[in-house]
Amino acid sequence: MNLIKGFQTSTIRSAIKPEIFHLILFPTEQCNFRCVYCYEDFEIGAMEPWLIQAIKQFLDNKIPQLKVLSLSWFGGEPLLAKNTLFELAEYAFKLAKNNNVKLKGDLTTNGLLLDIKTLKRLAELNQASFQISIDGDAEHHDTTRITRTGKGSFDKIWNRLLDASNTDLDFLINLRVHVTALNQASVHHFCKRYEQHLKHDKRFKLFFKAIEDLGGEKQEKLTTLLDAGKPREVAAELQQQYSPVPDKGNYICYAAKPNSLAIRANGNLNKCTVALKDDHNHIGKILPNGRLEVANEKFSTWLSGFEGLDAWKLGCPHSFFKSQQAKLKKQVDDLNIPIIEVA
Repeated sequence: MNLIKGFQTSTIRSAIKPEIFHLILFPTEQCNFRCVYCYEDFEIGAMEPWLIQAIKQFLDNKIPQLKVLSLSWFGGEPLLAKNTLFELAEYAFKLAKNNNVKLKGDLTTNGLLLDIKTLKRLAELNQASFQISIDGDAEHHDTTRITRTGKGSFDKIWNRLLDASNTDLDFLINLRVHVTALNQASVHHFCKRYEQHLKHDKRFKLFFKAIEDLGGEKQEKLTTLLDAGKPREVAAELQQQYSPVPDKGNYICYAAKPNSLAIRANGNLNKCTVALKDDHNHIGKILPNGRLEVANEKFSTWLSGFEGLDAWKLGCPHSFFKSQQAKLKKQVDDLNIPIIEVA
């Protein structure tokens, strides 16, 4: 493996190649779930017609420069806006085909609306890689990943997975299994269920992740799920058991890459899909003519990890910024400068 400061040279090249472009789209920022640890506020609705047309124009302008176009669909729940998602995905599919550009795509979805008709259409459009979160077996999942109406969601999601497995469609579903301070026995129960029904199907993979504090207003409920060490240990052990991750060198986050950009449902441009309320993450907007208006100073800070191939800045630039802000605040607090009130 050819490494530079712990990074594969191929990873670095693909992160900076201008002929590769990763576009993250939020067709809507509404959601049919109200997960107890969610950091989103659901204040923004679905994309308006002007924005859909602007994105099409942006793609028209961008596609001649590309060899690979990768689309990621985010929300809220992107499948709440299926018409918008399909309209843009079909447009990109035809555009890529006509320009001999490789197209691929993925969705971050809760899985509730991923019926076979939807799955088939997405597979036909090369948008068939999915991340679906599971919080253990039904008895725990239904206490944390609840619908907007307050109901549990496990049984319906599980049936969607079984239905998908019973097809011959070409897709990949990554089941992101959350491990918390409270659900470890339930996670093991889910793993046994997976072994019995889905392990034989190579289109399904398990990815274990300890719950983290990503912000938001649900701190009281979130605190009960956090634990400094045990969930991470359990997640690491289960990952090794069910789906060992090969060593590919240091990771480069999409937010650190110059060839990755997110367009939110209101037309704002972001680098990160987590720090949605952070002004530093608001780097510009798309105009009705498809042109981008970008604050270059903000944009460039997200790419600063490439200057010295800093593993932290490239692995998660947002967490690096947060740590620097906390460090600066502590330095200011330690100075103990008195506040002068102005009459």
